Amino acid sequence: MNRMQIRSKWKGFTKDKVFFTIKNKLIFTFVVILLVPTVLLSYVSYQTARQNVDSQMVSSSKEAVKLIDALLNDFFESKKQQVDALSRTVDLSAVKAADNSNIGVQDSVRRQLLMYREIEKDADMVFVGTKNGLYMDSADVTKMAADYDPRERAWFKQAVENKGKIIITSPYISSATGNLVFTVAKETADGRGVAAMSISTKKLAEITRTVSIGKEGYVFISDMDRKYVYHPTGEIGSQMPEDEMTSNLYKTDTGYFQYKMDGALKKMVFSTNASSGWKIAGTMYESEVAEAASPILKSTLIVLLLSTLIGSLMVAAIIFSILKPLRKINEASLLISEGDLTKQIEIARADELGTLSSNFNKMASSLRALIYKVNDNAMQLAASAEQLSASSEQITEAGKQVAQAVQEIANGSAQQVVQIGETNREMNDMASQLQAISHNTDTVSDSAQHTQETAQDGTEAIRTVIDQMNAIGQKVKTLSDDVTGLGDRSKQIVSFTTVIAEIASQTNLLALNASIEAARAGEHGKGFAVVAAEIKKLAEQSGASAKQISQLITAIQKDTDMTAANMETVTHEVEQGMLKADMAGRSFEQILSSLDSVAVQIAQVSQATQGMAANSENVLNAVDAVSHISEDTAACIEQVAASTEEQLASMEEIASSSALLSKMAEELQETVAKFKV
Repeated sequence: MNRMQIRSKWKGFTKDKVFFTIKNKLIFTFVVILLVPTVLLSYVSYQTARQNVDSQMVSSSKEAVKLIDALLNDFFESKKQQVDALSRTVDLSAVKAADNSNIGVQDSVRRQLLMYREIEKDADMVFVGTKNGLYMDSADVTKMAADYDPRERAWFKQAVENKGKIIITSPYISSATGNLVFTVAKETADGRGVAAMSISTKKLAEITRTVSIGKEGYVFISDMDRKYVYHPTGEIGSQMPEDEMTSNLYKTDTGYFQYKMDGALKKMVFSTNASSGWKIAGTMYESEVAEAASPILKSTLIVLLLSTLIGSLMVAAIIFSILKPLRKINEASLLISEGDLTKQIEIARADELGTLSSNFNKMASSLRALIYKVNDNAMQLAASAEQLSASSEQITEAGKQVAQAVQEIANGSAQQVVQIGETNREMNDMASQLQAISHNTDTVSDSAQHTQETAQDGTEAIRTVIDQMNAIGQKVKTLSDDVTGLGDRSKQIVSFTTVIAEIASQTNLLALNASIEAARAGEHGKGFAVVAAEIKKLAEQSGASAKQISQLITAIQKDTDMTAANMETVTHEVEQGMLKADMAGRSFEQILSSLDSVAVQIAQVSQATQGMAANSENVLNAVDAVSHISEDTAACIEQVAASTEEQLASMEEIASSSALLSKMAEELQETVAKFKV
C-alpha cells in the first residue's frame, strides 16, 4: 500500500466519522475549555459589574435620600427654631379683633411677626392664631377673609393637640398668598394660641432638585396623607395612586423594593423624615443599570474575542503538533494492518507522542520477531504434522497386521480346539480299547491257569488247549493289532502336541508383537497391551500343557512299544504252542513249561495293559486341560481382535487429526506469508 492510498483511506475515515476524529475532539475540547470558562468569566464579570453598578446606584439612591433627609432636617430645624422662639416670645393677650372680623390687631405682635418674616427669608408668611378665633400675619395687608377662623385649620389643631411640640403640616394652598405651602407651628407659651410659619414648597423643590439619581432617576417627597410634597412629574399636593409602589412605600419607615411603572422595571429607596414624617423616596429605572454596565460588557466582549482569538491560535498550534505525529502513526498502523511490518516512525519528540512512536516501533519490531517465530513454528508444526501422519499410517498398517495375525491366531485356536476335541474322542476310544485289552488279558490269564490246571488231566484236555490256544492266538493277534494302533495314535497325539506347542509359540510371538505395537500406540494401546499379556500367559500355559502331554504320550509310546514287543513274543509262543499241541503227548512237560511261561507273560501283559489304562486316564485329563486352555485362548484372542479393531479406529482418528493439523499448519504458513517483514 503506497502513501497515497493510505492518505485516501485516512481521508475516507475522517469523512465518514467527522465528529469522532481526534482533531474534532481536540477542537471541541479546547473550544469548551477556552470558551466556556471565558464566557462564564465574562458573564460572571458582567453580572458582577452589573450588580456592583446596581449596588452603587442603590447606594447612590440611599445616599441621595439620606442627603435630602439631612437637608430637610437642616431646613426644618431653622424654621423650628424660629417658630419655637416666636411661640415663647409672642404675647397674644393684647390682640384684639378688628371691626366685624376675626383679624387681630396688635402693634407689638405685628412688629414681631414682621421681624421673623425678615429673619426667615424662606417663610411665605409668619402668623399667629388665638384660641378665641383671631388671626394675625406678617403681610402688610392681610388677604384673609374677615371670617377666617384659624381654629378650623389643620396647623392650629395639630399644634394644640401636640402641646409643647412643633408640628409640620402637609402642604396646602395658602388662603393668604395662594401658594402651595406647609406650616411649622407650635402652641404659644401662654397657651393663648398658636405661632406658625408657612413655607412655600418651591424651596423644597429647589433642595430636592440638587440631588439626581442616574440619568432618569429622581427623588420625590410625600406627606403622611400620601400626597405629593414634591414630585418632578406629579402634581404637588395631589393624592398618590393606590398601587403597589405606594403600598410598599408606606409599609415601613425605610426600605428598598422593586416595582413596575408603565411596564418599566424600577427600583425605589426610601426613608421617613423624622421631623415631618414625610417620605423621601429615590427611584430609578432598572435599564439604567444595564446602560451603566454596557461599557463593561463591551470591554468584556472585546477581551473575550481577543482571548478566544489568541487561544484559538494556540489551540491550532497544539492540535497541529498532536495530529501530525498521530497521522504518521495512523499511516504506519494502516500499513501494519495490511501486513507490512517494515514501516518505522521517525518522530523526534520528548513528549508522550515521541514515547508512543518509540513504543510503536518497538511493537512493530516485536511483531516482526513474533512473525518470524510463528513462521518457524508453523514450519515445524507442518513437519511434525507430516511426521505424525506418516507415523499414524505406519501404526495403522501395523495395527492391521496385528489384527490379521490375531485373526490367524483365532482361526488357529479354533482349529486347535477342534483337533483337541478329536484327540479327546480318540483318547476315549483308546481308553475303551485298553480296558478291553485288560479284560481280555485277564481272560487269557484265567484260561492259561485253567489250562495249566487241566494239563495234568491228560491228553483229552490237549485238544481243548489247542482250541484255547487258537483262541488265544487270535486274541493275541487282535491285541497286537490294538497295541500297534495304540502306538500309531500315540504318534498322532505327539504330532498334535507338537502342533499345539508351535501354535503356543506363534501365539506367544504374536502376543509379544502386539505388546510392542501397543507400547508404540501409547495411551490408546494400554487395553491392547493387557489383552496381549493375557494371550502370552495362555500361550505359555498351552505350551507347558502340550509339553506335558508330549512327555506322557512318549511314556505311553514306550510302554506301547514294549507291549507290542511282548505281544509279538506271545504270538510267537502261541504259535509254538499250537505247533506243539500236536506233540502234546510227547512233550506234555514241555507244554506245561510253556504254559508256565505263557502265564508269566500274560501276567506281564495284564500289568502293562493296566498301566496303559491308567496312563490313558492321565492323557484324557491332559487333553481336557488343553481343550479348556484352547477355549480360553480362543476367547482371549477374540478380545484381542476386538481391541485391535478399536485400536485401528483410534489410529484412523489420529490419522484424521494429523491431516487436519497438517492443513492448519499450511493455513498458518499462508497467513504468516501475508506479512512483510
